Amino acid sequence: MTNQPVIPQNYVSDHLFLLVGTNPLPNLVAAKLLLKKGGLLYLVHSLATQPVAERLERYWIKVEKQSQPQYVCVDEADGTDIRQRIDNALQNIQSGHVGLNYTGGTKTMSVHACRTLLDYQASKRCNVTLSYLDARSNKMYIEHGSNPLFKSDSLLYEVQPSLQDIVTLHAFKLVSPVETQAMLPDLANVLANAHGSPEAGEAWRTWCDDVLRKYTRTKKSNEWDNKIEGVSLPLPNDALLSQVIDTMRQRFSLSEQENTLSLGSASQKAGFQKVKHLCEWFDGKWLEHYVFDCIFQIKNHCNIHDAGMGIRPQSDKDRPEYDVDIGVMQGYRLYAISCTTDADPGMCKLKLFEAYLRARNMAGDEAYVALVCMANNPEKIERHIGRSWDAAGKVRVFGRSHLRELSTRLKDWFNSVGLP
Repeated sequence: MTNQPVIPQNYVSDHLFLLVGTNPLPNLVAAKLLLKKGGLLYLVHSLATQPVAERLERYWIKVEKQSQPQYVCVDEADGTDIRQRIDNALQNIQSGHVGLNYTGGTKTMSVHACRTLLDYQASKRCNVTLSYLDARSNKMYIEHGSNPLFKSDSLLYEVQPSLQDIVTLHAFKLVSPVETQAMLPDLANVLANAHGSPEAGEAWRTWCDDVLRKYTRTKKSNEWDNKIEGVSLPLPNDALLSQVIDTMRQRFSLSEQENTLSLGSASQKAGFQKVKHLCEWFDGKWLEHYVFDCIFQIKNHCNIHDAGMGIRPQSDKDRPEYDVDIGVMQGYRLYAISCTTDADPGMCKLKLFEAYLRARNMAGDEAYVALVCMANNPEKIERHIGRSWDAAGKVRVFGRSHLRELSTRLKDWFNSVGLP
């Protein structure tokens, strides 16, 4: 018994026209599923989306190892121009099945592109295929000649781009490579348990402010000093952090009599390339690494095929500087997860907003976004954001009370929201 293809072969084209919008990901999905091997892509774009079409072309050639697409540049607001340009491309086709996927582009482009293909169908007396990928259901809706409407099963897992693929599709230049391994996961776990108590969390914050930053920050620019290899810090001494202190002793090979931590030695033992990276970890990055370790433990139970930390594009002149702390790929859906040790609702909303913008820029309507924070009422923030941004169901907020069972919470989220 053989598996049936997700898209019937009679709906797969030799010549596939794609309407290019601001997000190339749906175009990639359509191209991989609706174009025959050795077939030709036609990228129907406007002047505004020409850079997107060019990035898609580079990806199609270099990564997918396919033949060079043809460009069809149109005025996205001029129906006559759209029809004429597409018709010119159609007249050059000598043979083969023709299809159009109108998921991207403007509504005007969709209407006139479909009309042009239907006119071609009538004049040539050959069936054409019109298709649309629905972002909510991940199903492809296909019209072919006089056949009844075909609705596919969910296609979410049929195309599985990596995080690096997403970056390449958008031509982002990253500040540094995406990290794929959590640092000090054992200590991060203990810190997460401790921060379930607001008092213990405040005690750790006090040590970071009064000890860590005092001995490792420059006084003028308030940044991490580059000459701190020889600095030794007093360990925390608050009883609320007893388990954290014990784990620090074990992790950094300190005896019961040693009450100071050599940053140079500790960073080497932990595997950090720079001492300041250990300082950043203590100062709040531990939460990002804790969340990533939770994801790593459950990924095989959630159809997750790629995950990474620190997706930090270089900022453009006309765009704000922000990044995605953790990216997760489930099929062709991106989950962007932001992390902050802040409990202030205003700051939490700001972090979530930044992640939401970046996720939409990277993966369009298919993207989901979460925030892991220290808020005491995360559900309230989630409801407010869902209403204000018209993003109900697309955002999730995990607060202080969720930290100790975060793996289970994340697993439930991935398997309830992420699955079709």
